[in-house]
Amino acid sequence: MGGQNGLWGMGDHTRPIGAHELMMQIPLIVRHPGRIPAGRTSDLLVSNYDFLPSVLGYLNLSDKRPQQPPLPGRDFSPVLRGQEIAWDNAVFYEMESCRAVRADRWKLVLRHPDGPHELYDMQTDPQERFNRFGQPGTDAVKADLQARLEAFFRRYADPQYDLWKGGRSKAKRL
Repeated sequence: MGGQNGLWGMGDHTRPIGAHELMMQIPLIVRHPGRIPAGRTSDLLVSNYDFLPSVLGYLNLSDKRPQQPPLPGRDFSPVLRGQEIAWDNAVFYEMESCRAVRADRWKLVLRHPDGPHELYDMQTDPQERFNRFGQPGTDAVKADLQARLEAFFRRYADPQYDLWKGGRSKAKRL
C-alpha cells in the first residue's frame, strides 16, 4: 500500500486486517511469444490459486492436477489461447481472521469473530470509501456473497487452520 485508503506499507499489518482492492488487485501478465498474441487483455477475476490449474491446462497436463486435498483453483488457460469460457467472476481472500469475496460488482469483507465487516459496490465506489454493510437495500447482496464465501471456505479450508471454526493459526507466535 502506497498511501491508498490511508495506509502505508504492508496491508496485512493493519488492524483490523485489511482486504482493500489495492492490496488484492495485481495485474497478471502472461507472455509466450508465438503462442499468446501480444496485447490481448481479459477482465476475468483470477487469483493465485487459479495459477497452477491454468499452467497445467496450458501445457495439456490437466491430468497431473493434485486431487487431494481439493484445490480451489480454476483453469483459465483457454483464455490464453483466445477462447471464451464460462467463468464465475469471483475471487476469495483470507488473511488470518479476515475473509473476503470479490465479485464483478460487489465485495464483502468479514472479520472473525465480531467485525468490523464491510460491503462495497465496486462499480460505484471502486476506492471503497462508503461501507454499505448494514445499509438499507443491501441485505440480499450481503446474504448472497456471505453464502458464497462460507461455501468456499467450508470446501477448501483446512480445519486445523480454520480460525473461524476453532482452528489454530499457521503463524508462529513468539
